[in-house]
Amino acid sequence: MQKIFKCRRYSNEEVKEEDLLKVLEAARVAPTSHNNQPQKIYVVKSEEAKEKLMKDFAYNYKAPCYLVCTCDINETWRNDLDGNKESGDIDVAIVMTHMMLMAEELGLGACWIGRLTPELVRKNLSIPETEKVVAVLSLGYHREDDRPSKLHDIRKSNEEMVKFL
Repeated sequence: MQKIFKCRRYSNEEVKEEDLLKVLEAARVAPTSHNNQPQKIYVVKSEEAKEKLMKDFAYNYKAPCYLVCTCDINETWRNDLDGNKESGDIDVAIVMTHMMLMAEELGLGACWIGRLTPELVRKNLSIPETEKVVAVLSLGYHREDDRPSKLHDIRKSNEEMVKFL
């Protein structure tokens, strides 16, 4: 199996438009609960927009592109069998996973950034109140010296995780 790891060191090369569009198409066709498709994706590429994003952001990997992923709370499916639990976070996670897999297929690196303050990201990028900021995906081409973190190869065995019933 190919070794996929989070990219934290990006080259200065801009993400090719055709590659970005393929990543965004992978998001568009990703399955969501009840096919409600509540995800919204903000492409942050300009220096001005990146500066706004980084204003109150924990990690700046100096990626050429960031995809701010939100879900519209008015379009999120609710599971009436589970206390009306909202599916928005899960839907965005599915969408982001599809984007990460497509990015890898195209030779791009990506890093799922969940350590953020959603309210500040929303405010700094003027995202509507009806959208919940879930996570950010940094995107770009790996720098030559990019390597997996020390923790990358620490994996539980299937015996620890999988139970056959």
